[in-house]
Amino acid sequence: MNAPIVYAEHANAERILRDGWELFQQKGYLGVSVEELCQRCEITKPTLYYYFQSKENLFVEVLIHRLQGFHEVIEQPGDLKDRLERIAAAMFDGFQKEYSYLVRDLEHIKLPENCQRVEEAFAAEIFVPLTALMDEAIRAGQLQGEPRFLTQVFGGLVDSFIACADEFEMTNKELATQLVGFFLRGAS
Repeated sequence: MNAPIVYAEHANAERILRDGWELFQQKGYLGVSVEELCQRCEITKPTLYYYFQSKENLFVEVLIHRLQGFHEVIEQPGDLKDRLERIAAAMFDGFQKEYSYLVRDLEHIKLPENCQRVEEAFAAEIFVPLTALMDEAIRAGQLQGEPRFLTQVFGGLVDSFIACADEFEMTNKELATQLVGFFLRGAS
């Protein structure tokens, strides 16, 4: 996997990533124009293109930037329930819309290397560490099944409830606790 680009020392790039994330979540890839991004970030098009070269590259960098750190949440010590609750809560906190909605927008990405970078980031930050956690729990007798299948089930369950905590009058942490309890009772 390519090393992530570090933008922390560039205030404009950080602002573009932050505001781009909000706009892409609200409107999707096709719904956001470069003009709107520039207006929202209070920058010029040349500034945007200086950092990201194209709207497509910006979208890819936004997704990769947003995924950074999820593996650290998954890999923190604790029992299975605590670890799953932490990752579910982090996903609820990190995404306003289900992430599959954003991944579906990858169909509009033309450069194969950009699609590959996003797939590698999802794998490295969420899928591989979560699958390792499921495998560890299976070997410890806490879960039954195939690790990748359980990862998909858990991810799908969490994905289905992103941005729904308010509908159930719960905090993201409370919703994470409910979903993990349901998952564990169904998967054990």
